[in-house]
Amino acid sequence: MADDIDKYCTLGAEHLERGEPEEALQWYDRALAMDPENAIAWCGRGKACYDLGRLERADRDFRKALRFARRAIERTTRPQRWWADEGTRPYLKALHGRGLCRFWLAAYEDAARMFRRLLRLAPADPLDVRFLLGETYFRMGEVDRAIREWQGVGDDPDALYNLGLAYFYRGEFARSVGAFRRAIFENLFLVARLTNAEILTDVPSYNGTHYKGLDGEHAAVDYMDRCGDLWRGRPLLGRWLRGIYEHTSVRSDVKRHVEHLRQLVREDLAPGDRARLEGENTALRGENRLAASDRDIARDLCEQMFRIE
Repeated sequence: MADDIDKYCTLGAEHLERGEPEEALQWYDRALAMDPENAIAWCGRGKACYDLGRLERADRDFRKALRFARRAIERTTRPQRWWADEGTRPYLKALHGRGLCRFWLAAYEDAARMFRRLLRLAPADPLDVRFLLGETYFRMGEVDRAIREWQGVGDDPDALYNLGLAYFYRGEFARSVGAFRRAIFENLFLVARLTNAEILTDVPSYNGTHYKGLDGEHAAVDYMDRCGDLWRGRPLLGRWLRGIYEHTSVRSDVKRHVEHLRQLVREDLAPGDRARLEGENTALRGENRLAASDRDIARDLCEQMFRIE
């Protein structure tokens, strides 16, 4: 019986991986018919419902997954290693799923509480919730808390674009320029979408600098689906970002960055040349290097955009 339940859950997960949530639901339902308290099956069922846009139903399924996963944890005497332990991982996945549901249902206080708990239990952030926590705070109007979370995300383009936006709202224009400049390097397709600029063609994806694959057009589309409302109806934001993107020094940096990428994706590139180019590209995108001219760019843009005749 246990083998059958594991098999059904595995089949459900495979269908989810292939983007077939309806088929996944059938397998998870079969697993739950045999074991109504199976946390993994409830979590998978919640993910299938989430992918189908049935958020309230998914929220209920994840809540059940949390309850049964918590019971299983309480019955064990082993030390809890959370993400590193298959016995506690279902609890984290269920907490993540429920946090997402509460986020999209605009229950931001609930979502923030769940994301914070995830980070306490798994500080390495294997489920990438720090960005979501920042966005949750931002939508709650807690800009300072959002900025603190996004500052800890690193070179994630979504976090950097939102960080630039948050600094702009706070009137910290030089920091906004710095965040947006770093963001532009991380996803050139997104800046074109946000500013209605011409999309650069033949920009390759290089996993040496973008190991999560967040530099492509699909990632830009994902951001627009999730965060596009933060920009719509706010033309001043678009003008600010476009001004940064079209600034002479930024355009020069972007040109060099793309030239680096086109060389780095060559399979016949010698190891020494690859190391040199990666070093040059890392230096080009370095926060300290950019900070040396962020204030000048911000001053130029403020004079253009806010000058009173």
